[in-house]
Amino acid sequence: MDLLRFHLSIPCRDLEETQAWYVEGLGCTAGRRSEQALILALGGHQLVAQLVPSSRSEPQQTGIYPRHFGLVFATAQPWQALLERARAQGLRFGVEPKCRFRAQPLEHHTFFLIDPSGNWLEFKHYQDPEAVLGQQECSEVGDAELR
Repeated sequence: MDLLRFHLSIPCRDLEETQAWYVEGLGCTAGRRSEQALILALGGHQLVAQLVPSSRSEPQQTGIYPRHFGLVFATAQPWQALLERARAQGLRFGVEPKCRFRAQPLEHHTFFLIDPSGNWLEFKHYQDPEAVLGQQECSEVGDAELR
């Protein structure tokens, strides 16, 4: 089976600022670029930042819901390395690192960053890999305290 890659297009207010944040800040790789868009590699997936004039932009989101995106790490080490990089680069945290559902089947560590255009990104890793897409017997989804 071929490796599937996810594609996501997000709004941005400034391509230079966005490229700097994702490449220098997060460590993404920059791909093609036009005057309206920038392709970035985020964890092997294609992220496309689309320039949106401020007159057309949506109101800024003030929390993690309804929209955010990010990466789920298989182990704690790369998650921790990205956390340390984000701190060293002075990136803006929307939610500081925390453990959700401690000592439960869905236990995971997470943090949220906010890019310069107001897009929220979540980075997490689960103690049990089955919890990423499994554990259907558990009804918890998301973080009630952040709704």
